[in-house]
Amino acid sequence: MTFELAIIRTGPRTVVLATGVALVMILTFAAGTSFVVGVLTDERVSPPAEVLAAAVVYFPESARLNARLAQFEFEKEERDLALAKSYELRAVNLSPWDYNYRLDLATYEETAGNRVAAEDSLRKALAIAPNNADVHWRLANLLVRSGRADESVEEFRKAATANGALLRAALDLMWRLPGRQFDRLEAVAGDDFSPRLALAQFLMKQGQVSEAARIFKALDRKQRLESAEASGFLTTMVDSGRRTAAHELWLDAVDPAGGHEIRSSLIWNGGFEAEISSKYPQFDWNIRASQYARIALANDVVHSGTRSLRIDFTGLDTTRIDGEIKQLVPVKAGRRYRAECYARSDKLVTPSGPFLAITDAGTLHDVAISSPVPAGSCDWVLLTCEFVAPEDCEAVLIQVKRLPRFSYDDPTRGTVWFDDFSVIESSDK
Repeated sequence: MTFELAIIRTGPRTVVLATGVALVMILTFAAGTSFVVGVLTDERVSPPAEVLAAAVVYFPESARLNARLAQFEFEKEERDLALAKSYELRAVNLSPWDYNYRLDLATYEETAGNRVAAEDSLRKALAIAPNNADVHWRLANLLVRSGRADESVEEFRKAATANGALLRAALDLMWRLPGRQFDRLEAVAGDDFSPRLALAQFLMKQGQVSEAARIFKALDRKQRLESAEASGFLTTMVDSGRRTAAHELWLDAVDPAGGHEIRSSLIWNGGFEAEISSKYPQFDWNIRASQYARIALANDVVHSGTRSLRIDFTGLDTTRIDGEIKQLVPVKAGRRYRAECYARSDKLVTPSGPFLAITDAGTLHDVAISSPVPAGSCDWVLLTCEFVAPEDCEAVLIQVKRLPRFSYDDPTRGTVWFDDFSVIESSDK
């Protein structure tokens, strides 16, 4: 009775102990397996092929080990593609939901010359990871290499949508392919603002100004006005000498109602009534600080409207105002123009007053200058310049300048207001 009782009492404990020991052994083996596989498949180490092959024998159910052995075989100088594919197929079968193994298999298959099988592997990977940029990118490139550029477009678009960094490379590749370039480029970019703007920038760099302008103009106006990159696109056009095209796009953005079409003057915001744009400064007034004067918009004295430009000279000797007040205005080479503005002075003490200047935007040489603003205090006077736009001149700078006559001249003090600037093309040829 005592013996039986002891067995009954210790039996469950024995079962529990045996189960625990077995579990520990299983976990220990699993941990050991995981450790060994982890070490052998670490990209930072390069174990010998014999070690990898032996490990696969011990751990045949490891997809990672089979894939690493396939990679090792593929990268050998005298590789065996069939063997590499067999290891990778085993990895695919062991882990059918890991798209990375299918991507590697596609590489081995295409290298072996079987693009049909490679495409099948990529499409199966795509079914597993439909939003993965790398899978779409790999499939798109395979289609291009297979001579199916039109079919690749949608895959490139999806790849670029998932990873915007791929867009430029996709556009560059499409641009190099023969036939239907613009259609493919637009299809790759899609309909969203940012990739369409990137397309316009890309075309601009290829010298396709009219196409770039067409894409840019079709972008949403509100987004254009809020986008620093869109403004930068226009600056690039201006800096590359495409000022007329840039001006048309600029007007379309800042003046969609077409009010500029009924204005006789070519200058923008000649009376300073509108706020000067900080986001789209290309053809607006550009006013910057000077050590020789405080320059600002004012409403204390005006020729017309509600505002004017006020310059308070600080009284430093050899006063120079050159480039602080300007606006870029498109013109046509060989045409005659008349530029004018009104000026008023108060207690102006100067060897020579400020004046209106017309500067060739390309050469930065003055084409014409007005008489200077009179010293002392005077009511509004008209300053005028007549000029013929030089050959190859696409735009001029309308400026207010004050230049010293010599390396030193006496300080300039006092206040001058400017208002109602205009540039009009003359009917006289």
